[in-house]
Amino acid sequence: MTAAAKGRDAAQISAVDTSLWVRLLGCHNLMLGELRKSFEGEVTMARFDLIANLDREDGLTLAELSRRMLVTAGNLTGLVDRSERDGVVVRKSDAGDKRLVRVWLTPEGQRLARELIPAHAARISKLLSPLAADERRDLRRLLGKLRSSLAEGHEKT
Repeated sequence: MTAAAKGRDAAQISAVDTSLWVRLLGCHNLMLGELRKSFEGEVTMARFDLIANLDREDGLTLAELSRRMLVTAGNLTGLVDRSERDGVVVRKSDAGDKRLVRVWLTPEGQRLARELIPAHAARISKLLSPLAADERRDLRRLLGKLRSSLAEGHEKT
């Protein structure tokens, strides 16, 4: 293979990879926009994310929530402040280590979780409905493989 042919192959691969990246971003943005619209008047996506994380594991520290939600500590503090003001969460000192503060869902937060999480899952299913079940499984598997590879690379740097 000539150097020119190798260069064309590399350029084609690069164009496909870039196109894939753009499509992933585009799908993410379109789905997120639809989910935001569907929650209008109920909660923000950030508050939903907070509620869903605490529903999975209540009593997380602010640092744990920040890592899981992929937000800065400053953004999370404001979100928790507003959610606490609205009666959705409460902060409590850790029983074993008074330096730690844990965030817990209130009964109102638990009610919202029971209401919003199934509705969110149904909305996601509807958004993914153009893909057949086997295509969704394949896409999930491939994205999981990519995520694992990216996480391993991140840990090495």
